[in-house]
Amino acid sequence: MLTTPAGAVPLTLALLVLAVVVSAPLVRVAGRNAGWPLAALYLLAAGAFTPAAADAVAGGHARWSMEWVPALGVELAFRVDGIGVLFTYIATLIGAVVFAYSTRYLKRDGANLSFYLVMTTFTAAMTALVLTDDLVVLFVCWELTSIASFLLIARSGRGAEAPSFQALLVTFVGGLAMLVAVGAIVARTGTTVLSEALRSDVWGADPSFATAVALLVIIAAFTKSAQFPFHVWLPAAMAADTPVSAYLHAAAVVKAGIFLLMRFGPAFADVAVWHVLLIGVGLLTNCLGAWFALAQTDLKKLMAYSTVSQLGLIVAAIGVGSPVGLTAAVVHTIAHALFKSGLFMLVGVVDHAAHTRDLRRLPQLYRAMPWTFAVALVGCASMAGLPPLLGFVSKESILTAMRDAPAGALALAVAAFGSVLTFSYCAKILLGGFVDGREEREIHPVEASLWWPTALPILLGVPLAFALGLLEPPVAAAVEAGLPAGAAGEHPHLSLWHGLTLELWVTALVVLAGVLVALRRARVFPALQRDWFGFDGARVVDLLTRALASAGRVVDRPVAVDHPSRHLVFILGSFAALLAGGAAVLASGGHLPAPQPGLSAPIDAVVLVLVTVGAGVVALSHNRIAATVSLSAVGVLVVIQIIALGAPDVALTQMLVEALTIVVIMLVLQKLPTTFPRSSRGSRARALGFAALVGVGAAAGTWALTGRRGTSGVAQHYIEDAPVISGGANIVNVILVEFRALDTLGELTVLGMAGIAIVALVSTVRNDHLDPPGDQEIPEIDLRADGSAAERAIRAAWANVLPLQLLLRVVNPILALVSAILFLRGHNEPGGGFIAALVGSAIVGLTYLSTSRDRQIGPPRLPVFLVGGGVITAVLTGLAGLVGATSFLEPLHGHIGAWHFSSSLVFDLGVYLAVLGLVMIAFNLLGTSAATRTAGEEGTRERADEAVEGELSGPLDTVRGESPGRVGRTTSFISSGTRPKEPGR
Repeated sequence: MLTTPAGAVPLTLALLVLAVVVSAPLVRVAGRNAGWPLAALYLLAAGAFTPAAADAVAGGHARWSMEWVPALGVELAFRVDGIGVLFTYIATLIGAVVFAYSTRYLKRDGANLSFYLVMTTFTAAMTALVLTDDLVVLFVCWELTSIASFLLIARSGRGAEAPSFQALLVTFVGGLAMLVAVGAIVARTGTTVLSEALRSDVWGADPSFATAVALLVIIAAFTKSAQFPFHVWLPAAMAADTPVSAYLHAAAVVKAGIFLLMRFGPAFADVAVWHVLLIGVGLLTNCLGAWFALAQTDLKKLMAYSTVSQLGLIVAAIGVGSPVGLTAAVVHTIAHALFKSGLFMLVGVVDHAAHTRDLRRLPQLYRAMPWTFAVALVGCASMAGLPPLLGFVSKESILTAMRDAPAGALALAVAAFGSVLTFSYCAKILLGGFVDGREEREIHPVEASLWWPTALPILLGVPLAFALGLLEPPVAAAVEAGLPAGAAGEHPHLSLWHGLTLELWVTALVVLAGVLVALRRARVFPALQRDWFGFDGARVVDLLTRALASAGRVVDRPVAVDHPSRHLVFILGSFAALLAGGAAVLASGGHLPAPQPGLSAPIDAVVLVLVTVGAGVVALSHNRIAATVSLSAVGVLVVIQIIALGAPDVALTQMLVEALTIVVIMLVLQKLPTTFPRSSRGSRARALGFAALVGVGAAAGTWALTGRRGTSGVAQHYIEDAPVISGGANIVNVILVEFRALDTLGELTVLGMAGIAIVALVSTVRNDHLDPPGDQEIPEIDLRADGSAAERAIRAAWANVLPLQLLLRVVNPILALVSAILFLRGHNEPGGGFIAALVGSAIVGLTYLSTSRDRQIGPPRLPVFLVGGGVITAVLTGLAGLVGATSFLEPLHGHIGAWHFSSSLVFDLGVYLAVLGLVMIAFNLLGTSAATRTAGEEGTRERADEAVEGELSGPLDTVRGESPGRVGRTTSFISSGTRPKEPGR
């Protein structure tokens, strides 16, 4: 695929994003065979990347960028160097092999959709991570790989839930460290461009700062690459499917930590703690991982601990920091990606054939599966570092690098001991898994399409060991990118034979010791399988989690009650104390300016007195309805105050919100007792005292902090510049849908989640305790007789239904027209999507109030579609701004004839839909019974239609007693506190 080096970068990323987009449709059509076209896309992406890779190997640095957040200088910038080439090819080529393997490994079920979707997302994020040249993008992609890894583990069943959360918790700690490091680097270097930040003079000028950032980067990298003590998540993650382990935990996600260390190595070349921790922890992890691997009887767990061990060896080589060390790290990264991904897939082949991975239950597989045994032999030999394989070349290079480390003799000895353990667990894989089995089990045949993806990466290490000249240029480019500028020396020559060197003698001793262990395996392996430490890392994480949960319960205990007063004490008390304290500090320090003149009017005093009376009635009333009416009066008085301040659009919003809120409150009150529960005199006294303190604090803060300054600079900017920038004269609406549209989008998302929460919460509440048991009939009430006060109230109010129904025939079209006008004029006049939606919601409220019995307004699923559609509309508008303008949610402007059009109008449409949907959810779920909430069913739908058709004739006839059945049932519900049942329930 011919393209320029710079153009190859976006093309490669576009192909990987395309794989994400088409993964779901492909799975719908082809099932698990979707892996074939996705593997082809990965190979196509690798081919598209070739011009950029060739340029990087030749010494170039192809770069492509586009603006993302111009105000912060953040770009979607990508730059190709040797390190990026290395990890891009690992992600795409190993990914293609794993997808081919998945087509026969996965079951034929719907779970494949989540597998392919998240795997492709991970690959796109991983590739963007290793190629990005922007620190912010680096952090975003870093977190995306963590989330994708969590999802891929969690999707593997109930047994994977705890391991997935362990992985998320550990990598979350690393993510926090990464976030702090990125923030510190940007703040100190003054740039988000990664390549510029790494070349900054600050690293040499301020050793303390360099050491602090180096520690943060080390924590982030260690959590992702499973280094001690953060290694605990990787073995537990083996609960994931084998393709996930083969890709993420051998070739991709763990390699993200290795990439980070290589990428930041040039900045910390002179930081002593960087080299000490990487070499020390790397060698410790190498030995511990190998020791734990020898203790495993599950082949997949053994592979997991061997991965931990091998990654420790790579980290130690990076820590050396010399050209020899980086060469060893790069070559071993390639070798490990090949043999370990293949060995993980080979475990899946064994599991498919024998239906077990337990070494104690496997038969002698080398007889039944000779070709699989041969591939396992090559893979284990490469991992053990035996010639003539690529693993031998990389292991020899690492031993050479250890000689350049501080305390080189000790480092070489520890690496040699780790190599003996490595040889031993490779022998356990090969002999325990294929030769020593004694159990008789049926071996199922393995398809060739499952076997060859397993063999391909392992066998590829054989010709590469004899064609090291082909590897030298890309390895040299990666080493040069991992060294400080100007520090690159002569890179070591890659060869299978360097003569009779010290490293070769060490390798001979390692092989000899490993062979002795293998020969004595009948006694050595069982002895190592005992629990030497009495605990493992997973148990430590579990104990820490339980300790944190216990501490959380202690903190939570003061407010762990259903009564709201316990929560309000903390919230309102802190609020009042903060306001009163701030007012006192300002007043005592002489920093309190004089109030602005002309801010008070006589109507303020009138509203204050009436609001105080209304609030007092709300607090003192024992009747819920009386308190609600008084609360409504307070809201109306606030509307009067807002009108007096000259904000008609805000007043209209407040009035509509007040009206709809009161109706919703009344819907809730019908399910509650008429009066509030009685409280003791002591509790009332305490509440009164607390209310007085909060009131004094709020009053002091209001007096000190409001009305004492003129127009702020931000407000003046909006007043003067908003109409010019946006073309809209309604500054309030322009702020909401343009200048602070991201805030509005966040609020819109919260609103949508509130609607979903109402659906989830109310849908789980059963009304069985409100219904009479069994088939007991609810007695009908004859409204012609003198009954209770509630019955007389119902009889008196029922006649109001008919006039309201007749009135709505005129009012609803007018409200719809007003809603449309307010929506369209909101950019320049009082109005907007929110106010227009409230007017439209008034139609819903009036329609509900005019019905003769509880029923849903509109189709049952319509409100959820409105809320979801509103949020999606707003997000798509933001993406349009990203594509057509320069940033997310930046409005696009144009003219349709003489009418000025802005894409913020479409954003406002999203607000309209979501608000309308939320109000409909509130009415339909809070105002209807369990029976009417199933109005989508055929029989209930017919009954609802009959109810609507009878609206105009039923009420008056019912009051005259001619049709007591339906109304009698409703009256019985209201007077007795039970809900009416639908016929047949």
